[in-house]
Order: sequence, then structure tokens, then C-alpha cells
Amino acid sequence: DADVKLDGREISGSVTGGDFCGGLNRYRVYFVVQFDRDPASVGSSSGAAWQPGQLSANGPHTRAFVSFPADADKLLIKAAISYVSLANARNNLQTEIPAWDFDKVRHDARAAWSDVLSHAQVNGGTEAQRKVFYTALYHSLIHPSVFNDVNGEYLGFDNHVHRVTGRQQYANFSGWDIYRDQVQLIAMLFPKVASDIAQSFVADAEQSGRLPKWSVANAESNVMVGDPADVILASIYAFGARDFDSSSALKAMLRGANTPDLKVGTHPERPDLRSYLERGYVYYQGDANHDEEGTEGNGSASVTLEYQSADFAIAQMAKALGDTADAGKFLARSADWRKSFDPATRFIRPRNKNGNFRPAFDPAHSDGFVEGNSAQYTWMIPFDLHGLIAAIGGPDAANAHLDDYFSHYGGGQEPYFNINNEPSFADPWIYNWTGHPWRAQEVIRKTLSDLFTTQPDGLPGNDDLGATSAWVVFAQLGIYPAIPGVGGVTFNTPTFPEALVKLGDHSLRIVAPTAGQNAYIKSVFLDGHPLKSWWIPWVDMARASAIEFSLSPQPSKDAGGIPPSFSPESGSE
Repeated sequence: DADVKLDGREISGSVTGGDFCGGLNRYRVYFVVQFDRDPASVGSSSGAAWQPGQLSANGPHTRAFVSFPADADKLLIKAAISYVSLANARNNLQTEIPAWDFDKVRHDARAAWSDVLSHAQVNGGTEAQRKVFYTALYHSLIHPSVFNDVNGEYLGFDNHVHRVTGRQQYANFSGWDIYRDQVQLIAMLFPKVASDIAQSFVADAEQSGRLPKWSVANAESNVMVGDPADVILASIYAFGARDFDSSSALKAMLRGANTPDLKVGTHPERPDLRSYLERGYVYYQGDANHDEEGTEGNGSASVTLEYQSADFAIAQMAKALGDTADAGKFLARSADWRKSFDPATRFIRPRNKNGNFRPAFDPAHSDGFVEGNSAQYTWMIPFDLHGLIAAIGGPDAANAHLDDYFSHYGGGQEPYFNINNEPSFADPWIYNWTGHPWRAQEVIRKTLSDLFTTQPDGLPGNDDLGATSAWVVFAQLGIYPAIPGVGGVTFNTPTFPEALVKLGDHSLRIVAPTAGQNAYIKSVFLDGHPLKSWWIPWVDMARASAIEFSLSPQPSKDAGGIPPSFSPESGSE
């Protein structure tokens, strides 16, 4: 549905949108468009034929036109939107662009982006590498979107108008995509923005009764699977962005993880939660014969792992806030990934309702998985890689498994590394846990070189609101937040000889003088002190002045200190 009104030098109206990725979400956006001169003619239509001179229309096929004299050599247009009202859209326009000074608007926009991009300044490398880096950083910071108007008003998940002061309300969260790296990047570089994002989640949960998964405007689209808000909130907190109501955040996280029937409209926060709580996994249900409304059982193995990552994140958040009981409970729940691991094949596999693994196993087949397969999802135990490596047969077996996995770039139906999609993002760094860190350095550098370029096809797959681009930013800097919900990074060889990263108000230099010539790491120093592990906790990184890489043209076969892993037996290793 839409409506439009023409009034002199202005067009205004509203339009209802939605159906994101086939979802049932709806929103209404109000708009004002203004011109710097009078149009020569106008018209509108709500049907097949244009009606010249008609100044308004409404209905599902509404449209309007304006035309200007043929001798007009320049036309200035400015526009604004609001999700609250037409009056707010007009106020946004008058407040943000009061004059017709095109050069000032262009200058201000460029200055704003230059300031944002200056939070990661890289030197050296090739021109193409710098273009890839800054394009990726730019993409990483476009979303989520500021949702409130300049007067602080926004339309909440309860369809009532709310007002924020001292912060921004954000919207459009592709949770399944961004929880693995993009929110960590924002938290590191812009802790105030990350805190506002977290508080936006809290507000959404208070207004709707549950945390969003993939929200568009002020409604849940229910796209993708899992419970990513838990990891987003825990990761933001773990990386030091804590200017939000963390207690209310944890309450919302616990409510969603413990309440099988918690819904927004027809959308449960965790579909098949009852099955998960009873068995420690979501059982496979195919495309029919679903037992629970909103089921995700046909991607059961993926959903199970997503819930376990979410449970691990809740455990970390609870621990940080002094809730030791829930910290222990949810760490134990996260360890149920072992129920989906088949020791005979040494892969994650979906189980049927009777508890048996699905027959006719093929690690390349996507049966029971969401946008991936068993070969790719088997590595998605980022919080307990020690346990996974041991289950596969130890470091030697895991390294052989990984070497085969990285022998090709794969898609959804191929049993290989697939950088096009998020479940594979952290996989190269697993070599840091298996004692072959030089292989991580090789794989990441090759992936950056082969697949991320300045050419039209230089961004593989769907960027998913900056998720893939955030991977590039981290990989080129030589650090990666490999354990969602935990503050800290593991390493690879940086692309640039030097980078200056502003962690909020604190600056960190990442130095690798021979990065252009040498692909392998000999040693890493934090403020001049050699690191004994392939991991820097955020508490140390946040106050450090420099990370220095000593590089070599030949791989160092020293396993080094293995990064942490978490399980009920070890707590944190």
C-alpha cells in the first residue's frame, strides 16, 4: 500500500514494505522529497494510466512524476524518511539539510566517513590491497541502521512510538551473519555505537517479549536460524562496550533460552527448543511432519550447533555478571555438541527423532544443514576446539582433516572451505589450535589474494550487511575474534607493514615490517614482550600500545601456545 501527494516543489507520502526473504514482516516508511525549482508538470496514478495534473493518489500501485524545463541545466533534490510519521520525515529533512548547499552536504558526508574510516589506518601494501581494505571497512560499518528520527522518536516492536535520549536506536540486524565478526569489529572501534546496538536489542526484547533474530525496521522477519542475539550481546560486552543495561540483556537471553513457547507473533525465539532441551539436540524432521510450530528441524544439525554457541555466549555473559549458577548450566548445555558428533565418521551429523544418525551419510550433502554441509559445520564448535580436535582423533588427525578441507574452495554441496558463507569464517584459524599455525597463515593469505580483489567479482558471495567484509578487515590486520562471546583475538600474518587502529579512544599499532615479502610468523610481541600463545585476551589488547610481528619467508613449525578452549571440565583453558 502507498500514498503520494504533490505540492509545488515537494512530493510526500508513505509506502508499506516487507516480505523480506519471504518473511511476514511489515513496515511503513514516510518520505519527503523536495526540489530547488518549480516543476513544469506533475501527475500521479494508482492504476495503469497516468493522470497528468493529478496531485495525489493512493493504493497498491501508486506512483507520481514531476518534469522540469528542458533548459534546466542543474536540479537539486533532497529527501528524508521516517518510520514514525510524515511530520518527522519533514523535520529530519529540515534539521539535517536545511539549505541547498550541495558542496557542504558532500563535504560533510565525506568528512564523516573519513573520520570513521580513520579508526583503522594502514600503511604500505599495494594500492589494490589498500582499496580492498578500505572498501571492506566501509562495507562493515554501513549497518545496522540508525532507526530513530532527529527528535529521538522511533516506532518500537510494540508498534508504539518511543523516544531515545543520549543514544541511537538501531535496526536491521542480520544476526546469523554478523555475530561472528562484524559486531566485534564495531565494539572494538566504536564502543559507544556497539553499546547503543546492544541497548537497541534490549529495547526490542522489552517491547516484543523476545530478542530479535533478523529484524527489519521494527519487526522480526525470522530469516535464518539459531539465536544470534545472545552471541551479539555477549560479544559486545566481552569487547568492552558496556554502556547498556547488561542485566536486562542477560534476563532476555535467559528467557529466550529457557522458554519453548516464547514468540513474537508466530515466530518463536528458538524453534524446536523443547526438543533441544529434552535431547541436547534438535532432531531432523525433513520438510514435513513437523511437531512444533515454527520448526527448523530440516536444518537440525545446524540449528543445534547455533543453539550451543548461543548457550555458550549466555554462559560467558552470566559469568561476567556474577551469575555463576547460569554460567555453569549453560556451559554444560553448550557441551552437548558431542551428541551431534559421530565418532565413527568423525563428522557432525543430524539425528532422527529416535536418536539414530541420518542414514546414507555424505559430508558434502546439505541434508540437515542450513546453507552448508557436514564438512563445513563440523568445525563450527568455536568455543571448544580442544574438545573437537580430540574427538576427531587428536592434532594429527585434525590437521589431515583440515588439509583436505582447505585443498579447494567449496560451495554448499562440496566438502570444502566456503568463505562465501559465515559458518566457515573462523575455520582457517583452527590451525592455531591444532599446532600448525603456519597453515593458517598460508590459507588466509591465499584466500585474500585469490578471492578478494578490486575487480567486479572481488567480493565472493553475499556480504550480508558487512559480515564478509569484516572478515577481510580482520584478516588483513592479522587478528580475528575466533570465539564468539569471548573477548580476544587469535593471529595470522598481517597484509600491511603497519596499521594504526583506534580502539575507542585508545590507539594500537599493528606492526609487521616485512609483511609484503614474508608470509610466515616467527614471533609476536605485545608491547615488546613475546607472546606465549596464539591468543591475546581483550583485557590485554585494549590497553596495549603495539602488537609487533616478526616475519619470515619460511614457515616456523613451532606449534606455539594453543589458544583457549572452554568446556565444563576445564571451564577455560
